[in-house]
Amino acid sequence: MSGVAGILLRQGGAPAAAADIQQMLARMHHRARDGSSWWMDTSAALGHAWLNTTDEPGPGPLTMAGGKLAVTADCRLDNRDELLARLGIRDRSVADATLLMRAYLHWGEACPVYLQGDFAFAIWDSDRQALFCARDPFGIKPFYYHSTERRFVFASEIGPIMSVDGVGGRLSDHQISGFLAGLPDDPQSTPYTDVFRLPARHSLTVTAQQMVLRRYWQIEPSPRPIRSDAAEEFAHLFSQSVRNRMRGSPAVGAMLSGGLDSSSIACVASLHNAAQQKPRLPTFSLVFERGSSMDERPFIDAVLRQQEVDGTLLTIGNYAPFAEFERVLQEQEGTFLAPGLTLTRGIYRAAGAKGVKILLDGHGGDEVVSQGHGYLHELANAGRWMDLWREVRSASNTYGDGIWSMYFKFLVAYGPAWRIAKLKHAANRVLARMRRQPARAVSGPGWRGLVNPDLARRTDLVERFHRAGYMPPSVSTSEALTHRWILSNGLVPHAFEVLDKAAANFGVEPRYPFWDKPLVEFCLALPGEEKLNKGFGRYVLRRAMEGVLPPAVQWRRDKIDFTPSLVKGMIGNHRDLLDSILGADAYRIAPYVNLPEVAAAYARILRRPDEAAPLDVQYVWRSTSLSLWLRQVQLGGGYA
Repeated sequence: MSGVAGILLRQGGAPAAAADIQQMLARMHHRARDGSSWWMDTSAALGHAWLNTTDEPGPGPLTMAGGKLAVTADCRLDNRDELLARLGIRDRSVADATLLMRAYLHWGEACPVYLQGDFAFAIWDSDRQALFCARDPFGIKPFYYHSTERRFVFASEIGPIMSVDGVGGRLSDHQISGFLAGLPDDPQSTPYTDVFRLPARHSLTVTAQQMVLRRYWQIEPSPRPIRSDAAEEFAHLFSQSVRNRMRGSPAVGAMLSGGLDSSSIACVASLHNAAQQKPRLPTFSLVFERGSSMDERPFIDAVLRQQEVDGTLLTIGNYAPFAEFERVLQEQEGTFLAPGLTLTRGIYRAAGAKGVKILLDGHGGDEVVSQGHGYLHELANAGRWMDLWREVRSASNTYGDGIWSMYFKFLVAYGPAWRIAKLKHAANRVLARMRRQPARAVSGPGWRGLVNPDLARRTDLVERFHRAGYMPPSVSTSEALTHRWILSNGLVPHAFEVLDKAAANFGVEPRYPFWDKPLVEFCLALPGEEKLNKGFGRYVLRRAMEGVLPPAVQWRRDKIDFTPSLVKGMIGNHRDLLDSILGADAYRIAPYVNLPEVAAAYARILRRPDEAAPLDVQYVWRSTSLSLWLRQVQLGGGYA
């Protein structure tokens, strides 16, 4: 995982100091497994920490046009052939960073529109005295910055920016309340008030006089008509995306969880290696004790039997979710919404130890291909009651809800007016039976029991949640609009940033075949029945993997339930830590969380750990994570 860094002096003065850019690169030494370098003139300094995953010569920054252009880039361009042809370049070995500069010379600040792949870059144009920065459409590559009238500083991580003298480290209450509510709603804010992120699918132009932020692309369905066989077209785009992400280092591996997404990637990548007569694909799988809720071994074994891969099984015994957590918080530079990250780090560690630099990851299959939940609303809204009944009957096993209760909910919400009173009465009877079941969750709407009311009020959390956390009714009645809303959610770039920082520490670059621009546009354009059909979500992917995936994986309905293992690990291995955080050290999180509600959630978990409600678990996990991070900040390890 490479890294970028740079400093622009906006008001003239002394030349950019070599010591500053070197200090920034030193803070990203873990990203510089294959070297680092910097370039500078009187106004700008650019640095590059290099992990060689694209077999390109030497680390940047690179210069062009007699030194009037300089670029630092963490990028992989997937449409190289198209760019080479449009730019009239015959040398097919030209580096991706050079292609970026040629694209900038040809299209100017519109150049990101023509790029496909994952990228974060900055180009210094000395003629214009302008720094042009851009981040890829889905936010896979990170880009952070700090700006004053005098100076603009940027990097792939927050730490290098904080290392520059004069950059403040005041904590953001806005970001803390968002973390507690599970709401990464602000695409520009970070845990620190003086550091910001460049949003996905945006560019930023910085001069002495101004900063201009522009969105260069919007998530929309493909305008091209879909071929008669959507599964065949999906298979072509998906296979192409996997191949694109295997370009570069021969040390390419794949995660293999046993789920539909990672298994599809591993199988397609394995077939590609076989066709190219390359060595077996290394795969990495976490395996839990047999018979547990996390046991994926039957599905993993099915893939290992069918495909010629070199499988590594990482056995998880006594899972301790807060082990190495101080180190994890340092890597993440703040809190994060991923309780299972310590497990994922184990995969990165194993892959890095085996010399794997590129790790294919199935993250995002649910979002990109879509489970098709909005299709049920679409059928009801269109009055297609028989079609809805057939789909609900098939889907009830998947969603774990009774057929009649599901169907009644749709009838009440969308049914003919003359039937509503009667149906409401029937639906209320169903709901009454459900309410008589023992309460397992924290009362109240989600996060409200967790967040300190004063913090929620000061950070406008209710308004923010209604604006960004709830899907508008006008969106939920359309599968296409629902799908786009999910893809545009702030959780998408947040997850990529979390995974990026974790993998970088092990010299591994995750690549995500589902997050391919043409594939995303294609999936958005699909009709609802290609996303949900006969109770199977991601239906087009399942059909496309016919003959590629083992049937047991191709048509599996269930997903692992992570909650029991998380509860067992917290209670079994971190009881003293939890008691301390919610007891003697409770003062640390008191300004941020509602302590009585968190204590009540913790008590319920202790009483019935086997029946712990997911919301209770989140209350305790987020409170503990926040407390450990605040302690780290107070001790000077968190930049503040």
